Amino acid sequence: MIETKPALSFENGVMVNYSDLLAVAEEYKSLPDIIVTAEQGSRVAAVKSDLKKNADIIKKELKAEDKRRSEAFYEDNHGAVAAMDTLLSVREDLVERTNTWEKTRLDANMPVLEAFIDEQNELHHLDSQHQLIANNWRKLGTFTPTGKIVGKVQNEIVSQARLAEFEQNQQPELSPLDLLKRDLNSAFSDLYGKFEDDVIYSGTEVKEALARIAELLK
Repeated sequence: MIETKPALSFENGVMVNYSDLLAVAEEYKSLPDIIVTAEQGSRVAAVKSDLKKNADIIKKELKAEDKRRSEAFYEDNHGAVAAMDTLLSVREDLVERTNTWEKTRLDANMPVLEAFIDEQNELHHLDSQHQLIANNWRKLGTFTPTGKIVGKVQNEIVSQARLAEFEQNQQPELSPLDLLKRDLNSAFSDLYGKFEDDVIYSGTEVKEALARIAELLK
């Protein structure tokens, strides 16, 4: 990777030493037309960053000098303006190229992630409401350069599956009305069991038996 450390200055309104900024564009020419490896992708990303950095340097210096001089400044420094435009154009091309590479790499690696997610969903018996979705982890950082799932991402998925299983099996909390219905059902069942077949009970006995239920309804 070429490191450029331009020392920009102006002499009589003309920028000098800006040619060093174009050195990074030469690095671009040596990049592969088709990105196929993670190493190449990282290299392209680094060049893309340098292109923007150097273009920003030129832009900043142009604006600063423009404030000090007349509008004729840009005509006197057309070379620097052209350098900035070239760097920005090259960077746009790299952005498109890396976006295509990233999508291609993700598409190729996603079946590995989807298989692992399906395995976790099945292992923890997750229903459709609690199942994990592979697209939640669809990013380059999910995979190693060889297309395997990164260890810490695997651990995160397993933890999420366990949490989903816990939430799925957790008993729902009863509302106050549901609690009352449960207690009334229990009270009536107990009351019904106390009465024997073919036995006549007085009103007092029935009233006393119903007293417990009356307490629940207060």
